[in-house]
Amino acid sequence: MGNIGEIGNYIPSSFIDWDSRVSAVIFLTGCNFRCPFCHNGLLVNEQVPALNDIKVLEHIKSRRSFLDGVVISGGEPTLDIKRLEKILFQLKEVGLPVKLDTNGSNPLALEMLISKGLIDAVAMDIKGPWEKYDMLCGRIVDKESIKRSIDLLISSEIEVEFRTTFVPALMDYDDLSKIERFLGGKAPWIVQCFKSENAMDEALRNTKGPSREILREKFPGAIIR
Repeated sequence: MGNIGEIGNYIPSSFIDWDSRVSAVIFLTGCNFRCPFCHNGLLVNEQVPALNDIKVLEHIKSRRSFLDGVVISGGEPTLDIKRLEKILFQLKEVGLPVKLDTNGSNPLALEMLISKGLIDAVAMDIKGPWEKYDMLCGRIVDKESIKRSIDLLISSEIEVEFRTTFVPALMDYDDLSKIERFLGGKAPWIVQCFKSENAMDEALRNTKGPSREILREKFPGAIIR
């Protein structure tokens, strides 16, 4: 089984992980949250064998003419910042832009990566309204760090989007409205429809997902996925 920060999965080509780009996707193992609705439980719990970094990066290099970028996801990629930084430096040598998926719990890491020019875009999860954050993360969360990450990203010059997974069994439309008001339209906001099949919390696996039509009607300013 892998350790925190190792490559636990790799998708050579994705058309959905970075809008308007064909991207390779690298998934790093480990996470400091235990969101009950998470569908990447094996990665989060480091229950997958580690892939060979050199082979993955060489494969990306061999296909760079077909790719528009690389997405680093997880898990939470910023847990082992030195390992992440090493991978990002190698990707920069390949000459491909990089998008980072993060839960926003490590604003210092984000600030460092942005200042060094190692990432070109960030997609940050906003789990829910502040009063439900701990429950939705399955952990007691330093919400001030989350807010610092939001402020940092909004004020940065890189490409930024915020994402919320709407889980009807745990949230309601008022919760989404609170998130929308907090973000204030300062960056694109994506509402992802919860898919129950592989949820970490088995109690959620037989619950219903949301209606995209109702979400589009109630939140016309959001991107519904």
